[in-house]
Amino acid sequence: MRPILIDLDDTLVDDQLSTQIAFGAFVAAHRDRLGDHPASNLMDRWRATFRQFWSQYEQGTLSFLEQRRLRIRAFFAEDLTDAEADSAFVPYLRAYEAAWKVLPGVSDFLSRSKHVPKVILTNGDREQQLQKVLATGLLPHVISVVTPEDCGSWKPKPDMFIAGARILGVPPQDCIMIGDDFVRDIEPATALGMLCFQVERGSSNQVFKNALLGIDASITA
Repeated sequence: MRPILIDLDDTLVDDQLSTQIAFGAFVAAHRDRLGDHPASNLMDRWRATFRQFWSQYEQGTLSFLEQRRLRIRAFFAEDLTDAEADSAFVPYLRAYEAAWKVLPGVSDFLSRSKHVPKVILTNGDREQQLQKVLATGLLPHVISVVTPEDCGSWKPKPDMFIAGARILGVPPQDCIMIGDDFVRDIEPATALGMLCFQVERGSSNQVFKNALLGIDASITA
């Protein structure tokens, strides 16, 4: 039986939907200061600021909170204090957390594979990701959650996969990997010899069914 390494955002939890809902709440809360800019243009700006400062967070030059505050300042093009930036972000954060839910097929997969040890691997802030795992009912189904804070590097570097396999007590090539990002999840796991399943948008139900077949095959092999 192969144990499972599994990504969190847009693999187990519908982060894309949560983000869309949160951004809608954020724009509604700040419509007076945003003027009549179309929501699509605002979303493009939001994504650009996210990419810019998140990459710096990944490189270790910014903390999680610092990158969030810089995103807010860049989005509004305003020299906000820390307190003002934190306050401006509140509508987004509240809506984001309230919208967390698992993707279709996840609950059935976890129920039917409860005998298989699992570790979540996630490129995110440890505190927030643990909160997400707890809020969506995933915590009882996993042995551990591994973040960059735990292993010292981000996917797609192999360290997180190796750390997860070590927790499971097996070499990486004996694991199954399930993730949504080909570059960060599937490609590095494949290079380590893992059997991989990629969750693409709208495919989660079928992918988790296929993963169950893969688990069954590994038991009988």
